[in-house]
Amino acid sequence: LVQHGETSVEAQDHEIYRKVALSRGEVFINSYDLGKIFFNIGDGGCLMYTLLIPFRFLPYTNERSWARTEGFERHRGVRRGEELTDDE
Repeated sequence: LVQHGETSVEAQDHEIYRKVALSRGEVFINSYDLGKIFFNIGDGGCLMYTLLIPFRFLPYTNERSWARTEGFERHRGVRRGEELTDDE
């Protein structure tokens, strides 16, 4: 779960979303999956060893909302009304 940057509740929700999308022949894509940006590594980020050594970094968001993958306003493969969580 840590590797994907999601909670156990999100992991359960996403598994259901994957099954629903697959039943329609679609693919579920988590709009909040930022990949390496989540850990501030990769292109434009820090080296991998910074995950093990405590460094202080500025947040990549405005600290009031969660960042989404560029180009995504919502999860792909999940239609309105199918969300298992509250509206934002």
